[in-house]
Amino acid sequence: MKTEIIGRAVGVASLAFGVTDLVLGPRFGHGIGAGADMGGRLFRIVGAREVATGIAGLMKPANATPVKWRLAGDAFDLAALAYIAAPANPRRKMAFLALGIVAGVALADFLAARTLDKEKVEE
Repeated sequence: MKTEIIGRAVGVASLAFGVTDLVLGPRFGHGIGAGADMGGRLFRIVGAREVATGIAGLMKPANATPVKWRLAGDAFDLAALAYIAAPANPRRKMAFLALGIVAGVALADFLAARTLDKEKVEE
């Protein structure tokens, strides 16, 4: 029961992040200094991935695999944001803010995946 609640919460959060990234991608890209075009494409790719992992998480809420997919995506996001936060970026502080937010989400995803794996072993 606990695992399904965690899996559903991660799935819903993933869907919410994904739809937000798809809709507001160009605005987010501009905001972190990546530009509306390149940054918008990046956020749309991230959004599509988030929607896919969210749907997978809702379909199998007690399974850690979709959460691990999210964690792998978080690693990609962290790498991309670290690149965007280069010293030449005039919006570097916003890129670092986004980096911190994604790092927090990655930690939550890690803890959720670990909990789902642990609950599976105990069953």
